[in-house]
Amino acid sequence: MVIPPDWVGVAPRPRQVGQTHRSLTTSLGRFGRKAAVAFLLQQVATAYHQDMGITTDFLPHENPHPQFGSAGDDVPDPEVSRSTVEDVVSYLRMLSPPKRGPITDQVRRGEKVFSTIGCGSCHTPSMKTAVHPTIAALSDKEVRLYSDLLLHDMGSGLADNFVEGLATGTEWRTSPLWGLRLVAEHLGGQAFYLHDGRTSDLREVIQLHGGEAALSRLRFFSVLREDQEALLAFLLSL
Repeated sequence: MVIPPDWVGVAPRPRQVGQTHRSLTTSLGRFGRKAAVAFLLQQVATAYHQDMGITTDFLPHENPHPQFGSAGDDVPDPEVSRSTVEDVVSYLRMLSPPKRGPITDQVRRGEKVFSTIGCGSCHTPSMKTAVHPTIAALSDKEVRLYSDLLLHDMGSGLADNFVEGLATGTEWRTSPLWGLRLVAEHLGGQAFYLHDGRTSDLREVIQLHGGEAALSRLRFFSVLREDQEALLAFLLSL
């Protein structure tokens, strides 16, 4: 087997976020393409603000115009209350994991291939939650999200060349694979994968895996065609 030239070895890196010039306290980033957000509340408030342009009690100022900046009368004007944001956070926190599709013999074979070629080195099949201080239903639960929630260098093929905090232009948080079979259903019948939705073909997704995933990519395209199809069937069962 020839080691691919872009292989750099699997070296996951946690992203610590939250440190400022006033505080040295940091938290582990878990949300966002580059693990820029540590807490679900921050993720929701930022989504209201940045994705939908809706101010809240947490982020009460309008986004400045990209060309003209603030209008000069930039006074706090929350459109959504703190309680509404917290209700959304509670709803998201209590959602159950997506259910698996049918587990056939081909899917079982694909799961073995997934493990054998090293996909689970980054797409960690299972983790366990800590003890939640107030919600017993969230404590000590197995979570089969197929991600380590850490940053990995994925090579030039997937690079956006955008440095976000401590995350480089080739680094991405491992995308969870749970619910992969539902992507097309929630996108009008056609799946779009990767951070930029460039492809609907899982083979192409694997082909673009470089950097730390380059060796697993090589192994995938080196196994029998039947094993490749089994792995794809496994992914689409998640």
